[in-house]
Amino acid sequence: MDDPSTSGRTDASRLKGVGRAAGVQRAVKRALGWMDEIVGGIAALALLALIAVVFANVIGRYGFNSSLTWASEAAQWLFICVIFLAIPLAHRSRMHMSISFLVDPLPRPVKEVTHFVAELVVALSTVMLLFGGTFLIQAVGGTNHVLNLPVWVKFATIPVSCILGLTYLAVRGFEEDRAPWRAPLAVLAAFALYWAFNDGALISLRGFDPGWIMALCFIAAMAIGTPVAFAMVFSAFMANEAGGVLPPAAVVQNMVNGSSKFLLLAIPLFIAAGALMNAGGLTSRLMNFAFALVGHFRGGFAQVNVLSSGLYAGISGSSYSEAALGAKLLVTQMVKRGYTAGFSCAVTAASATLPNVIPPSVALLILAAVSNQSVGSLWLAGVMPGILMGLCLMLCIYAVSRRHGYGAAVARATGAERWRAFVGALPVLLLAVLIIGGIRFGVVTPTEAGVLAVVYTGFLGLAVYRAYDGVTLWQTLRAAAVDAAMVGLLIGAAAPFTFILATEQVPQTVIELAARISQEPWVVLLIANILMLFFGMFMDIGAAVLILTPLLMPVMVELGVDPVHFGIVIVMNLMLGGLTPPVGMLVFITGAVSRTPAHETFKAMTPLLCALIVALMLTTYIPDIALGLGQLLAGFD
Repeated sequence: MDDPSTSGRTDASRLKGVGRAAGVQRAVKRALGWMDEIVGGIAALALLALIAVVFANVIGRYGFNSSLTWASEAAQWLFICVIFLAIPLAHRSRMHMSISFLVDPLPRPVKEVTHFVAELVVALSTVMLLFGGTFLIQAVGGTNHVLNLPVWVKFATIPVSCILGLTYLAVRGFEEDRAPWRAPLAVLAAFALYWAFNDGALISLRGFDPGWIMALCFIAAMAIGTPVAFAMVFSAFMANEAGGVLPPAAVVQNMVNGSSKFLLLAIPLFIAAGALMNAGGLTSRLMNFAFALVGHFRGGFAQVNVLSSGLYAGISGSSYSEAALGAKLLVTQMVKRGYTAGFSCAVTAASATLPNVIPPSVALLILAAVSNQSVGSLWLAGVMPGILMGLCLMLCIYAVSRRHGYGAAVARATGAERWRAFVGALPVLLLAVLIIGGIRFGVVTPTEAGVLAVVYTGFLGLAVYRAYDGVTLWQTLRAAAVDAAMVGLLIGAAAPFTFILATEQVPQTVIELAARISQEPWVVLLIANILMLFFGMFMDIGAAVLILTPLLMPVMVELGVDPVHFGIVIVMNLMLGGLTPPVGMLVFITGAVSRTPAHETFKAMTPLLCALIVALMLTTYIPDIALGLGQLLAGFD
């Protein structure tokens, strides 16, 4: 028989141990909360400073005919700061884009090992960036004569962010009370592996083909759930270990150069403009206008969903924010009016593809940077395909609504009601026209258009509509800085990845393979479409654009396909991946916001996806759909 006194002491000891663990967890949470405020605040301040610098340059250029010579350089340095702060911020919030469907079905013990290996890859990549950034700071010298600052300051954020990222990675298990040993062990193992590869010279990949090593490492890292950005960084470093293509410091420098082009500064600006637009209530004015125009059609609320997404596209260029906003504002209203939750989410997710095709599109900005094309040409080329996608969706919604009895016709809005809705939406619509027209006719650059959109939407929300105060404005900018950092880090990670692809002549190999299959452009276009649809099912559109464009664009140019036309085909293709399992980010976003199971949305998505594929095929094989508007406007020049 157990001694009661012994049993009592055991229970007391157990409770004491639980109390200590809870105390440690609370302390870790407090410490991480403070770090969150500091790191997030720095990112928001850097974004705010970037906005101020670019706007001051616009004022100087157009108001006083005198640009600030240092503005471009300063803005790029600030964006570098924002980008690399993504490492700790995303480690903390687990916002890095990754593929998990291969890992999720595994037995728990195997899954734990897989998670450990994925965290090891992330930690090793971060350690390599840490030492690569440190070596780069030591190697560069001199002063930037434009800013009158030492050149090393440009890279100073990198090692600091890596240290913060490793700290977050090591302690987040303690905060979550889930396998707390795993991440610290992964960080320690990462330092050991770095030493073994470099100082210890215990592991060597010399003699292996760098291209194959990079491909295998990337596929393996992605398969175990490693975030896409870190999978690309890891595979680039491993290719270097095999062939010395890019030394560690050069990998970091390549990331900085690839992500800090002046053109890419438009990305954080349009992300910030979209966030301010949502917070300031401007989006609801677009929805009111859309309802006045098409609310009386069969499936009226679903039709409004599509049209409002098309109108929203003219400002933000962000499909993810549109999916979240549409799920918040429209799905509940649709369900109340008899639509199923799955169909409501499916319409919202499908409509959210439009902002990355209709300008200003963040995806087309990324594509322009990676393929050295004109942003204005690509944005003009996206107008008609985007409208075609919207029309195909609206026709499909009409057919589905008639079949299932959704959204019986309601009274048509009167002329006076439409006019009031138009006047309410006019300030937002005017901005969209100014952005596209200003870029097309060379009045402003994409970056200048982005900063004007930020200032304009911020002014409307803060001073005219009084939709938010200073606190809300700060929180909105902080969230926008995190989103911009995620995109920037992905672009930066892709730079050394694509450099090694080019060095190892992978695009040339793809061209030769395509030539063996067929010399007919329509056949190769069909194969490219199938390939992109496949990759789009598993990858985020930003990562897919960065990886597939350098591979496929040279093939199409070789066959005589217009690069602007094919650029639109790429983005349309990859956007459909956001609607299909297993990844389907647009579906998961709408489901998470509206608490609708993803399988219900995927089931209801089938006819809408077919409608979008029709639009894709028409755009693929009728180039004038993409190129006609640009050719028409060129005739007026």
